[in-house]
Amino acid sequence: MIEVRNGEGKSPAAIEAELTEAGLYFLVLDVPPVENGAHWHDFSSIFYVTKGYVRLTVVESGEVLDVQPGCRVSVPERALHAENSATGYSILLGVTRDPATFEEDVNLSPADLPG
Repeated sequence: MIEVRNGEGKSPAAIEAELTEAGLYFLVLDVPPVENGAHWHDFSSIFYVTKGYVRLTVVESGEVLDVQPGCRVSVPERALHAENSATGYSILLGVTRDPATFEEDVNLSPADLPG
């Protein structure tokens, strides 16, 4: 289940330390304005929003999560979700898979979600 919680005012250095100590690959991303329909990823992720705003929809439950700077988001592998951000957003991201192995598009189709 996707989880959003308060990031407890952690500094970027503290966030990087948390994510790398958890064994995650650390990235800094600036995501342009986006409207992604339902999709999933073949890796788990934890990210902290540092700038901007994103609305996540958990497809299974229909729950809508409004994510702003200071929020910590945990997205399990294969969690079907959608994203919408009119402004774009910046994140500090930890992922369970080496980003060097990512395909160009990491957003996988619901039709390809293993049963």
